[in-house]
Amino acid sequence: MQQHLTPWMVESAYRYLKAAKHLKCGHDMLDIAQINAAVGMEILLKSFVSKPNGKLGQADETYELDYGAIKVAHDHLRTVGKIPAYRKDRPPNKHDLLTLFYAIPEPIRVRIRLDRHEHWIEKDREVFTNSRYRYENGAPKGYDDILVGVLDELIDEVVAWYREQGCRDLFIVCYGMPPLERWPDRD
Repeated sequence: MQQHLTPWMVESAYRYLKAAKHLKCGHDMLDIAQINAAVGMEILLKSFVSKPNGKLGQADETYELDYGAIKVAHDHLRTVGKIPAYRKDRPPNKHDLLTLFYAIPEPIRVRIRLDRHEHWIEKDREVFTNSRYRYENGAPKGYDDILVGVLDELIDEVVAWYREQGCRDLFIVCYGMPPLERWPDRD
């Protein structure tokens, strides 16, 4: 299993999810919601192949990506024919959601139920890099909110897994708690 937990990355992914949910509710911003969900998904997937590298145990802990795991996943996808032709002879794409998916050890993918979403991750694997600028030639002309729903479900599973691992990070501990409706009386 994962040697290091990266709760700040999980919290960051959650924040992009919240923005995506807000944006998809109208104002012709489904494309922006989908891109925010893709960024959140990228951060969440990277959280499993990153390790702390600075300010350990502090609220502003920093992380570094395990490029070795990304390369192994990229090589595997190339072997099974799932790397687009234009990327075959290029270095691994650290924004490719499918490469990040395969960089995560399979037991973790199964435990957090990520494996159930491989199809959607593959379908939207390049949303962030290919859809940010809808005015560019070749940019997708249609958008959906499937990645928003997938990310929403995965955040719940990841938080539950972090709790099982004994994570005491404030975001992880308090996730899902109802907000206080008012301050307690001070008698």
